Amino acid sequence: MNTRREFLRNASMAAMGAVAGAHKVFAATPRDSVTIAYPVDVLNWDAIAFSSLQAMSLLKSMNAQPFTISPTGSVEPELATDFKWLGSDGLAFEVTLRDDVTFHNGDKLTSDDFKFTFLDRCKADKTLALGAIWKPIVGIDTPSPTRAIVHLGTPMAAAKQRLAYTAAFIQPRKYFEQVGREEFLKRPIGAGPYRLVEYQRDSRAVFEAYENYWRGPAKIKRVTVDIVKDDTARVSAVQAGKADIAVNLPIREVERLGKAPGLTGLIKPTPDIYTIQMVNTGPWTDKNVRLAAHHAINKEALSKAFFGGVAPPIWTPSGPGTPAYAPDFKLEYSQAKAKSLLAASGYSPDKPVKVKFITTTGGGPSDYDIARAIVQMWKAVGIDADLRAIDVSQFASLSMTNKLDAPCLYVWQNGMGDPSMYSGSMLHPDKPFSTWKSDDLREPLNKLEAELDYEKRIGGYRDLDIWAAQQGYSLTLLQSVSTTVYRKGLNFVPYNNGWMLPYDWS
Repeated sequence: MNTRREFLRNASMAAMGAVAGAHKVFAATPRDSVTIAYPVDVLNWDAIAFSSLQAMSLLKSMNAQPFTISPTGSVEPELATDFKWLGSDGLAFEVTLRDDVTFHNGDKLTSDDFKFTFLDRCKADKTLALGAIWKPIVGIDTPSPTRAIVHLGTPMAAAKQRLAYTAAFIQPRKYFEQVGREEFLKRPIGAGPYRLVEYQRDSRAVFEAYENYWRGPAKIKRVTVDIVKDDTARVSAVQAGKADIAVNLPIREVERLGKAPGLTGLIKPTPDIYTIQMVNTGPWTDKNVRLAAHHAINKEALSKAFFGGVAPPIWTPSGPGTPAYAPDFKLEYSQAKAKSLLAASGYSPDKPVKVKFITTTGGGPSDYDIARAIVQMWKAVGIDADLRAIDVSQFASLSMTNKLDAPCLYVWQNGMGDPSMYSGSMLHPDKPFSTWKSDDLREPLNKLEAELDYEKRIGGYRDLDIWAAQQGYSLTLLQSVSTTVYRKGLNFVPYNNGWMLPYDWS
């Protein structure tokens, strides 16, 4: 039975929650806690259900993977201690797991949980992103609690890398089957360093350190993630001291705040890329229109305007510092060339082709503003674009269900820089985030997925990337940078791929 005091307390908390839904409410941060102003929310807390790469930091705070990516970008063991191919045909590999890992409810993690995650759940629910990514799996043997043998129908040369990246979070069979998916979404658990203790959609997620985490409990005991989708609001939060750290801020603001007392600004290149995810619907089925759109974009100007020239222009998905980078290939910026291509299809500035154009907001620094600038560049040559904005989780949902009806400016994250996760994913017509569905890409990409010779595989992707750009299937813009401002005294550990993992901080 509730006392009057409990009733008043609960009523007050409910009122605060209602206010938070309309106006961001920031709480003071205790000394052993951190508040992060973050631009995106998760689609939901079923970490294998979707593949919103910008939400990886939130999911990874409470979940864990067989392998992980280090701050410098190398693949390292996490829940696994070893990976090895069995035979020379690339159709089977073995993963050895740690024997001292528990989920947040105390259940021990075993190879049966690995099988449940990568096989049983994916077979039962065909909509899961993990199942689409790991579609080649045909069976998993579990000869011991720490050994899982994965059998593939077709080779996956980058299997180890994919075990360290998106959606590859091992889930608890016993707990999931006990409570069911609906209840799991309300009370999720994982094997990561933090437990989720409070959540308000598009407003706030609160994590507390899991004291039995196998690497030892986190030094920062409580992490509050305020979902702040507006760039200006994130700047205000960290400037006012209502957030200890804010990410995906405009370059000019990072430079300004980095000079302010008590704050540090960090601008760091990443393997991620700003790209326009093309679609083969409407006017975009016309190669002339696609290539005109590419030639009309002044990438150097975009880099200077929005990144102070730090973000290098790119013409294929693999940018500088990644294995399949093609430094000698470019599609020149030329308004004359763009106008000539459009004229061949009957369009001009006086008779423009009318198209839809989408951009994410908060997916990367200045993504919406970059899209607006591109709209003006296109207008100058005869492309009249109707721009609309969506958030990152909407892009994930639309692309996975093949419902994206226009090209979308999107920050494609690839912490490893491996080409199988650039063109191998964004251009493969059978992959969940491919928005350009073209049958002529399926066979060459399948061959590259089966190529176990590393040098041949990388060279093959480089050649395919160039060809795809020449067809207008791929329209990449800039190599991305991560932008962060944080208070001095916080021992923040930056990752090359932009991950924000408070477990590493103190």
